[in-house]
Amino acid sequence: MSQVSHALAFVQNSILGLSAAALFTLPLITAYDVALRYLFHAPTIWATEISIYLLQFAVFMTPGALLTSGNHLRVTFWIENRTGLTRRLAETVTALAVLPYAVILVWFGTVYTLRAFERGMLSPTLLQVPMWIVYSLIPLGGLLLVLGALVRGFELWTERGETEVRS
Repeated sequence: MSQVSHALAFVQNSILGLSAAALFTLPLITAYDVALRYLFHAPTIWATEISIYLLQFAVFMTPGALLTSGNHLRVTFWIENRTGLTRRLAETVTALAVLPYAVILVWFGTVYTLRAFERGMLSPTLLQVPMWIVYSLIPLGGLLLVLGALVRGFELWTERGETEVRS
């Protein structure tokens, strides 16, 4: 499991870096578009669409990495006051509770992506981006979330998890 954890950590860290770059780029694109629109009366044809795709990347691809590292949003008032086995069980249940949601994301996201691919769907803009590329973020993000939940659940019962639960 260690090799899987390391490979997944590499992928997740890469995605976090790309997501940070995407989120950094969003206000730059918006400022550029606003400047062109109001100063030169020449808005871009691509800024809004690209901004949406960058935000979708960040939203769908990062939850698995955040879950694995324990940095995801969660209600901690009960878990933080526990120690030992009780805390480890609570952390495990929390990590694994996301699995049904993640599996649904993978399943329906895959169906939706394949449908867009088969129908040759394109974005209804001048860019005409193939929508299957955009929709593929849903099942890919769901898959990373499934893997992240499983790795997190497993690691909570290994030496790394013991150290984490004690603190």
